[in-house]
Amino acid sequence: MISIKKTASSETPSKANILPCRIKYTGPASSSRQLWNPTTQPATTASTAAAGVTANPGDNAEVETHTSYFRGRKLVGTKLAVPDGYQGFVLDAGSASNPPLTGNQKREILYQGDDDGEEDEEDGDIQGKVEWTTKASFEEIMVWGHEVLVDGTQDGVVKGVEEWMVMAKILNGY
Repeated sequence: MISIKKTASSETPSKANILPCRIKYTGPASSSRQLWNPTTQPATTASTAAAGVTANPGDNAEVETHTSYFRGRKLVGTKLAVPDGYQGFVLDAGSASNPPLTGNQKREILYQGDDDGEEDEEDGDIQGKVEWTTKASFEEIMVWGHEVLVDGTQDGVVKGVEEWMVMAKILNGY
């Protein structure tokens, strides 16, 4: 079972950015306006519709675009809002007292059976408790694309967020 522990630092609003690159660094990064300074441009519905992107995929609302540069590469971004009734958090999956499970540890726990030889309803469930802690909160995610807006109908991140929201509504309905 996974539980989420809310900390005081989770009240700190942050800006969530999804970049179209892989960064193998997970610590804090000091940024300056010289290195990261996104600018905002209003966009028309027609140009946005041609690109296949909306503020919240599926809407036909006008979208403002954002432009910045990362290591000399032009990035164009659009905001993906967290829907009303939901909260966005940055989570820490492990700490010294609660290290994250490795793939092998997860498999061992998942397939660990009891010795009575009977099948239980809970067979296959992970029996450990994992606690994640909140680090910051956000109200929108900026999704960046290389030189063009991200196509909301094709991008895995945008589609994943949409699917997650649909599943969350279903699960919260029970």
